[in-house]
Amino acid sequence: MIFNRNYEYDFGGTIEQPSQELIKNTLGLHNASLDDALKYGGELTRAAIGAMDLSFTKKHIIVDTKIHMLIPNMCPAIVGWHTDGVPRGNSLDPTAKQLPNIHAQEEMESPIFHLLVTGDSCLTKFINDPEIDLDVPDEPSTDLYKMINEQVNEKLEKGELSTFTAPSCTAIKWDWWELHTGVPATKHEWRFLIRVTESDIQEPKTDLRDIIRTQQQGYLPMNYGW
Repeated sequence: MIFNRNYEYDFGGTIEQPSQELIKNTLGLHNASLDDALKYGGELTRAAIGAMDLSFTKKHIIVDTKIHMLIPNMCPAIVGWHTDGVPRGNSLDPTAKQLPNIHAQEEMESPIFHLLVTGDSCLTKFINDPEIDLDVPDEPSTDLYKMINEQVNEKLEKGELSTFTAPSCTAIKWDWWELHTGVPATKHEWRFLIRVTESDIQEPKTDLRDIIRTQQQGYLPMNYGW
């Protein structure tokens, strides 16, 4: 299957580097509507959305924000080369807790993803090459991204692929064929990440108890000891 097939990384506007105090006191949002994100997300979220080149061509706009207290050599996201928005299960909703069906993407129109990350110690990394041919499972499988990650890392080690890092405080736009990964932090820092998804399938949540995050996920290396 061909990835990075459209090879579209459009850069939008930028925001000023926010203070650590502002990031720390910003509310996290989970699958919020655009209206709720603007209403409850705070000044940092509003500024980040304002930097994005939203197309308003899809039925729904969904906003997710995460605020992480970074620790060096630890990653605040699941590390591994992947794509966003893969259809899952019979509903093809990417938020469904079912097997990823990458083959369904061939017959569907991609969502539009917008990302902005603050700071300089933990910025998302993207593959910087078009038309990447990778093997994928014949049927929906949990092995999908394990297979993709292994093949991309092998190509990187051989020098067959290159990468670039998303600029800090800068909006970037792409679709569901583009390969990217989270990375371990390099220093102590509060980080704000926002992803806005324009989608015809995924819908925003409506209950504020589900939308406003009261906790953040954290990830550690397996051999870490306190």
